Amino acid sequence: MKKGIKKILCAAMSLSMMVCMAGTFKATSIDDEQKKQEDLKKNIESAQQILTELEQLKTDTENYIIQMDAKMSELTNYIIDLNRQIEDKQGSIDEINVELDKQQKSINEQYDAMKLRIRFMYENGNKEYLDMLLTSKGVEDMLNRAEYLGEITKYDRDMLDKLKKTKEAIDATKKKLESEQKELENLKSSALEEQAQVQVLVDSKAQLLAQTDQQISDTQNNVATMEGQLMASEQMENELVMQEQALAIFNGSGSNYYDGVIQYTGEKFRWPLKGYYTLSSGFSHRINPVTGQPENHSGLDIPAPAGTPVTAAMGGTVAWANRSSSAGNWVGIDHGNGLVTVYMHMSAFNCKAGDVVNVGDTIGYVGSTGQSTGNHLHFSVRLNGAYVNPIYYLG
Repeated sequence: MKKGIKKILCAAMSLSMMVCMAGTFKATSIDDEQKKQEDLKKNIESAQQILTELEQLKTDTENYIIQMDAKMSELTNYIIDLNRQIEDKQGSIDEINVELDKQQKSINEQYDAMKLRIRFMYENGNKEYLDMLLTSKGVEDMLNRAEYLGEITKYDRDMLDKLKKTKEAIDATKKKLESEQKELENLKSSALEEQAQVQVLVDSKAQLLAQTDQQISDTQNNVATMEGQLMASEQMENELVMQEQALAIFNGSGSNYYDGVIQYTGEKFRWPLKGYYTLSSGFSHRINPVTGQPENHSGLDIPAPAGTPVTAAMGGTVAWANRSSSAGNWVGIDHGNGLVTVYMHMSAFNCKAGDVVNVGDTIGYVGSTGQSTGNHLHFSVRLNGAYVNPIYYLG
């Protein structure tokens, strides 16, 4: 059982180390993220198994402690009963001692009286017999008196013997009680020793329970951490996929470019640059002014001074906010139903991935980062992964 407990706790600690290692790993590609997700899922599965084993260990330990507590209670009641019996024995011994003292006093008194009479008869023996002869009214009276004296002597002897026998009986009872009391004391010592041993076991199991609780808490935290890492990795993968698609289209090499008519009946988007409505380039096929190569221009180029606030065209969740070699500082906002707005070439961000923004919120500032020939905002709309003409969505 000790080996099993050690194995479970070692596994939990190993899991903590794996979580720390996972936290320091940073993927640089979609394949890396997918590999990371695969490893995280395996680790989460292992952690859940460890949690199950830890919970079972906790239950077993708690049940064992309950059993030991019951044993402790039983021993305590047993010791209390032994103490009561020992006290009762001591009470009986005290009573016997009082009785023995009384009996010894009676023996002493009887012995003293007998000695006194014997001494008296010894010292006055001849005179006593002479008086008995002279004062007797006859032979019969003399014999009666002589017999009386003999009876007195016999009475003293019998009484002394009786008192001694009584004392011996009482003394035997006392020894028996003392023997029983000693036996009870031995039982009490054994019970106290067993109680101490049980307490050691209880303390040991209580320590194991506390350690198990800590391991359960740590493992649960590890699972939560790994689940968070998994969600972040999945989000990163999605972001990398979207960036890959967007860059391919932006560079003219993508196929996710739809230049047909869009029938959009939803809420119209708000213009992203207040006060600046002139376009330097529209959604069309053109020659890239930087590379000089033909391309499908995936959005609207809106010139504006550097630092002009760029606002969200509609409320949504920021899908990414990072830097690209071609798009520069760019942001993607997910509006649901496969609809995403994209903002490129900004000088700086005012948001991060995961932020929830409202229509009109400032998400960045006009700049000329990435493949750009001047300060402007490249504004795009993407539907189900394909870039479409923003004109159909703007009010």
